[in-house]
Amino acid sequence: MYIPKHFQVEDKQRLVDFMKQNSFGILFSQTEAGPYATHLPFFFNEHEGESGVLTGHMAKANPHWQGNNEEVLVVLQGPHAYISPTWYEEPNTVPTWNYAAVHVYGELCLVDEPQGLLEILTQMSDFYESGQPNPWQVSADNTYIQNMLNAIVGFKIKITRIEGKWKLSQNHPAGRQERVISQLKTSTDAKAHAIAKLMEQNLSKRTE
Repeated sequence: MYIPKHFQVEDKQRLVDFMKQNSFGILFSQTEAGPYATHLPFFFNEHEGESGVLTGHMAKANPHWQGNNEEVLVVLQGPHAYISPTWYEEPNTVPTWNYAAVHVYGELCLVDEPQGLLEILTQMSDFYESGQPNPWQVSADNTYIQNMLNAIVGFKIKITRIEGKWKLSQNHPAGRQERVISQLKTSTDAKAHAIAKLMEQNLSKRTE
């Protein structure tokens, strides 16, 4: 990913938090037929391996898992918003788009044996159900669950590199950034408010 220095995020905790909060992404790999992509939820286990592991699963009917998936890329997209040049209230400015994204590179290993696959499903369901009043749980004894296990393929991605890019108008003076934040806050789009919050957090770090 192209990342100008002022947009680069290397703080491990910020990257970890982002990956947990924006865990629905796109798995990309190169196959004999060309590039292939699948939209999937992921679970990030920061305590497994040297740099952490992304786990997930897909339908056996999806040919993606049968390709050359040794090295893969996962793109996790955060909030994003259009930025109008009129918001800067200064000449010689142009439209742009602010956003936050993380690219994860790694080696993909398939998990198709029942116990390993069950562990992946349990981790993921526990993570995504954690905010529910009555969390649903995987039951290994449930016949329906057992049948579902036969219809999916699990995987683990051993992470080799993580790139973080927060494009939040850092290439503009603080005054311009503050005017952009004010305009974003007037929007009815939740993503615009999320970008405004990220910009505020970034500005506060500059002034600390």
